[in-house]
Amino acid sequence: SRLMAESWESNNLYWARLADESGYPPAMLHVLVPQLTRRMVEKIFATHLEDWPALLRALRETGEEFRQGKVASVPKTSSPSSL
Repeated sequence: SRLMAESWESNNLYWARLADESGYPPAMLHVLVPQLTRRMVEKIFATHLEDWPALLRALRETGEEFRQGKVASVPKTSSPSSL
């Protein structure tokens, strides 16, 4: 659905902001976003995907884990050609 697609797109923007705050170059997003999204999905305790508060909570918890260095330990300096 369109709403679901927009929700996932806003997640990507959130991940991009977190990566920028942590000093990761934009080229690392294709590595970080799948890792962070996978972790977020693991944290969802919803009975169905329309449980938006559960999705938002999982997103925020994953973001906090990332800020604390508990998720997605990827070197911050990596050239796009090495990926």
